[in-house]
Amino acid sequence: MAGAVISADSQLGDNVTGNTGAIIEHDCIVKNHAHIATGVQMASTLHVGEGTHIGLGASIRQCIHIGRDAVVAAWAVVEDVPVNVVVVGGPARMLRTADN
Repeated sequence: MAGAVISADSQLGDNVTGNTGAIIEHDCIVKNHAHIATGVQMASTLHVGEGTHIGLGASIRQCIHIGRDAVVAAWAVVEDVPVNVVVVGGPARMLRTADN
């Protein structure tokens, strides 16, 4: 989308959405069907699992792993996120599993 930045050596899978103003820095891997919302800031060397949603304005520092089917709430400040959970806040904490 407009104003999105995808830096060198990042890899995006099939059906990945990087909304307006999203920043995906160098050496990130974003798996299939992930959604990176407006204004997300992803530092370098991240791994985002398949089917994950990263909400509006979330900030993710370098060298983080976000598991598949996770949901990162808007404005969260994120470190590692397990598979299939919802995280909120800054620093992010687990709210519930994503299938509840």
